[in-house]
Amino acid sequence: MLKIKFICSLICILFIFAGCAKKVQKNVNDTANLMILTEEYAPLSFMENGKITGLSTEVVKELLNRIGTDNKIQMKTWEEGYKAVLTKPNVVLFSMAMTPERKDLLQWVGPIVSQDANLYAMKGSEIKINAIEQAKEVEKIATVTEYYTEQVMKKEGFANLESCATEEIAVKKLLNGEVQLFSSSNTTMPALLEKVGATMDDVENVLTMSTDLLYVAFSKGTSPDIIALWQKKLDEMKRDGTFRKIYKQWLPAENAPEILQLMTEEYPPITFMKDGKASGFVTDIVQEIIVRQDIPNNIRLITWKNAYNLTQYNPNVVLFSIERTPERENLFQWVGPVGKNSATFYAKKGSGIKINSLEDAQKIPAIATTTSWFTEQNLKSKGFTNLVSSPIPETSVKQLMNGEVQLSIFTDITVPEIVANSGYSMNDLEPVFTVSNTTFYIAISLGTPIEMVNKWQSVLDEVKADGTFEKIYRSYIPNADLNDILKK
Repeated sequence: MLKIKFICSLICILFIFAGCAKKVQKNVNDTANLMILTEEYAPLSFMENGKITGLSTEVVKELLNRIGTDNKIQMKTWEEGYKAVLTKPNVVLFSMAMTPERKDLLQWVGPIVSQDANLYAMKGSEIKINAIEQAKEVEKIATVTEYYTEQVMKKEGFANLESCATEEIAVKKLLNGEVQLFSSSNTTMPALLEKVGATMDDVENVLTMSTDLLYVAFSKGTSPDIIALWQKKLDEMKRDGTFRKIYKQWLPAENAPEILQLMTEEYPPITFMKDGKASGFVTDIVQEIIVRQDIPNNIRLITWKNAYNLTQYNPNVVLFSIERTPERENLFQWVGPVGKNSATFYAKKGSGIKINSLEDAQKIPAIATTTSWFTEQNLKSKGFTNLVSSPIPETSVKQLMNGEVQLSIFTDITVPEIVANSGYSMNDLEPVFTVSNTTFYIAISLGTPIEMVNKWQSVLDEVKADGTFEKIYRSYIPNADLNDILKK
């Protein structure tokens, strides 16, 4: 009887393996039927000695090798490739940025490239820019006619752009001192400089205006099993180091996008850049969490607006830190809390302004806010129509001090640093009304597997339980009341 049972079990196992083998073979056959397209965009994809090569191309070739097919990659114009992937079945196009407009039109595997739109200056120029608004004060910025970055900057109201026909012309203007800045990407800048006889040692990035994550895009009709297989193989490449090795060959100065993308902003003392490295008490807590999970440290400090948007429409993105508000509750998955603060209206010292309610504040002629911060979103949700929004928090302080506005709103944790960076001291301001007391969290994008989110929460709980959390927090804010944070 036992022998019969054993034979039956063995037969069932063989059937299961046979079914899996058929599915794998079907996936391989389906991949073999894909039309794989790319465009001329060095160093990601380009022709060299009659062959297509480049960072993205070599990644895709390795993926095909691991899947077991030898599809030919075809070079097309961007317009041809984009039209094909939108209108034909079983078409692949790389490398493409996932945007809100494109996300639901295609299926995605990646990311395979992290691309920054930067403003470059000559090395040693001493140009210091902390936000895009400050770049408007520079005399001249070279851009390339009709490039995406030029279009964005025009929409932002830049009046100091010098439009050039090609990238080579634009970068030469920078190197010759005809312009002070040049807008280009971190992926194309090294190859561009090489063309004109220069290197990355001749320039420096003074501002990252935006970051995009580039993917392998599949037409909508492609089998979801194929998408899952490609993503699995790419993740394997990232885990075993192959992806990182390919990336370094083409962009030695850049960090490859990992399985998880970690995003934060300049928001001291919570998150900020110090000596070229991300720092701050929440940054240190996140670093402790990823060390305990053996996750690569690829923390990127970018603008809040950019980080917030990327987390909304890209999967596997971690954003810290962020207030958990009703307006945001369903936009992200949440890990925390990792801190708390109070949002307060501040007036100029001696102004005599008295605020006893939000209704009183709504009668004030003008209140300075920071674009897309939770403090601004909260006031908008309460019906405030007297807000003066600026992307740089220091602008709100200056507007308050020169009389353009009567109130500014900040949090108690961050206001001292913001005021100091504006050239004033806390003695120049006075708090007049506390708007809210809130806790802030780590946000993880909705496309991220819930198992991953739960793991982050459990590791954070461990960090709190063993005393590491409190030690990190108090190293920045010694007298912080952490009772509520440690309980949750």
